[in-house]
Amino acid sequence: MLVIATTLLSIFISRLFLQKDALQKPNTQASQQSQQAHDTSTTFRKEDKIPEITKETDQKPTATLHRQSQLTIIQKPTWKLKKRFYDAFSDLKAAAHNGDANANYIIGANLRFCLSAPIDEYALQSKLDEVSSYSDADRATDNLIEKFNYCDKISSSERNQFFSYIETAAHSGSIAAQETYAAITPKSYMDTQGFTSLPRGEYIEKRDAFIAQQVTFLNQAAKRGSERALQYLSRLYHTQSLTENSLANSYAINRVIMELTNNDKTYNRYAWYEQRQYQQLSAEELDSANEIFDLWLAAIYSNGTFYPSNRK
Repeated sequence: MLVIATTLLSIFISRLFLQKDALQKPNTQASQQSQQAHDTSTTFRKEDKIPEITKETDQKPTATLHRQSQLTIIQKPTWKLKKRFYDAFSDLKAAAHNGDANANYIIGANLRFCLSAPIDEYALQSKLDEVSSYSDADRATDNLIEKFNYCDKISSSERNQFFSYIETAAHSGSIAAQETYAAITPKSYMDTQGFTSLPRGEYIEKRDAFIAQQVTFLNQAAKRGSERALQYLSRLYHTQSLTENSLANSYAINRVIMELTNNDKTYNRYAWYEQRQYQQLSAEELDSANEIFDLWLAAIYSNGTFYPSNRK
């Protein structure tokens, strides 16, 4: 993308004149040689081997050129069906039972969606009475009825099984399922899986194991080019939910998102994050961040895929 290349060039030139103020980021080149990072790692470390950096002699390594030459852009499956979910449920369950990761994901995503749908006509009427006072009551009513009809005949116990389908698909390598798993809040997990009555120690152990698995799935998905997983990881490091070298990791991942995204709004948003973080980095943290950036790109290019978030 010419706009991205021009922006990077202008940043590099401006830093030559404004080094003292350190208002812009350094123009570090992306690594293009492959190095497979371990999927269960929650971070890249400075001591990891840094891949050799190469570039085309007559072209700048823009995100567009990288994607065209090295990465296959993959759209995640659409889970919402055109017909009532119940009508496809049996066939999907048969496919899921035979190990179809995509079927497991679609079932899990639909059951999760149906968790908030009225379970019967009595519950529907109660909810309709509630939304009748909304400022957009007509739209809310239409959406509620549509959701009720879509989820009709799916029992409460079936709806609560959404997590097992998502988890199975995530372990099978479904990027969409790994992203969905990471989006489930620990409270929702504990509530829907019946763990709220556990003794405090067991409750904390279950919750922490779930969070650790979320991070593992995020790293696996991010190394295969999941834009949303990268965004989740950036946020976790930024909020210090992941504490090891948090600022350098968040900064590096923001640069990776800028390098890969095909959405101008996303690029601008993460460029703003990255420039603010740059001013907070020590020299040592900046060196570490540059190496982490190279390692992320090496892992993603090695896998050869990019899954855009599709968010505006």
